[in-house]
Amino acid sequence: MKSKSEQLAEMQHRREKILDMIREDGSATVKMLTETFNLTEATIRTDLRVLQQQGYVQRFHGGATLVDGKQNTHALLLERQINLTEKDRIGELAASFIEPGDTIILDSGTTTTAIANHLSHIKKLSVITTGVNIALQLGGEPGVNILLTGGTFKFPTLSTSGDKAASFFENVLAQKLFLATACISPRLGLSFPSETDIKVKMAMINAATTVYVVADSSKIDKVSMFALPCDWSHINYLITDAGISPTAVQAFEKLGVKVLIAGA
Repeated sequence: MKSKSEQLAEMQHRREKILDMIREDGSATVKMLTETFNLTEATIRTDLRVLQQQGYVQRFHGGATLVDGKQNTHALLLERQINLTEKDRIGELAASFIEPGDTIILDSGTTTTAIANHLSHIKKLSVITTGVNIALQLGGEPGVNILLTGGTFKFPTLSTSGDKAASFFENVLAQKLFLATACISPRLGLSFPSETDIKVKMAMINAATTVYVVADSSKIDKVSMFALPCDWSHINYLITDAGISPTAVQAFEKLGVKVLIAGA
């Protein structure tokens, strides 16, 4: 039988996972959470009530949504505004691999948005993206052709998702994909707090010749709830910052993934 401290730690960990899911998708239903965590509706409702009391979510009948979702969407603000200096350096390094005439895929997120910040000098570029903010940012650049996928809008990442977004990539041939991830581990691969984007990310990988994973070092050697079902042969490069450990660099390169360190 688990001790009281173990039960409290498990409960806290579960609530953090629930909050991660809501931060990824914008909202979550009680039904979906009970199925994901294999718990009763009463337990999930208690978790959501606590998260609401802590100021993270707003409950509605049958689920919960982020408190600041509407304001952030109107301001085109992404949910995860952390490690921005490192992400800007990663974005600058990633952009240096993009050449005039390329067709590239830019995943959604803060790190891929940082790549878009460094693309204004590149002409004759085709950009396929799930990021609505990225499309708006690059849409006015001369010589840049933007293709925005369809699908369901996710306001925390300002992105499109779902089956329609995934199907967009079926006949796409891109030279380079810049893929975002929540967590990356040499042992456990790429993982995410929600499964809603898994199909889209796999479709992106299958549509690209060369795959660059862009992730700041805080995401390395971490694992989230849902794994991306691909092996390391699909990933060519990891672009990260100087916070990555030499041990992790060796582990990734042993798997055939070239590690590129921004600002090194």
